[in-house]
Amino acid sequence: MHAEGAHQHQPPQRFIWKYIFSLDHKVIGKQYYFLALFSVVIGMALSWLIRIHLVWPNASIPGLDKLSAAGAPGGVMTPEYYLSLLTLHGTIMIFFVLTTAPQSGFGNYFLPIQIGAEDMAFPRLNML
Repeated sequence: MHAEGAHQHQPPQRFIWKYIFSLDHKVIGKQYYFLALFSVVIGMALSWLIRIHLVWPNASIPGLDKLSAAGAPGGVMTPEYYLSLLTLHGTIMIFFVLTTAPQSGFGNYFLPIQIGAEDMAFPRLNML
């Protein structure tokens, strides 16, 4: 016979508990993917600014003086500001894209599935 209390469903979780504070390795892997995707967008915007400065060195870029009045007075990039954008672009693309998506994202999402584990060994440590 079928026991009544043998199969109970979990109550539905709110978004913040399911996707932000989750201990599930798949959700944590997705968080790493979204961080990498967001970082790609930021790095791509920085590369556009770098390329615009290379093509038109003394051109005024609309809105750039709002981002950094000292680095781009009147929207024209100074050489120091150009070098800081280049460094920031490289740092973001290496540390937030090239290390986040392949190692952390794929590792958290696919590794437990490939070895047949239910979850990661230390899910709370993995969540940090």
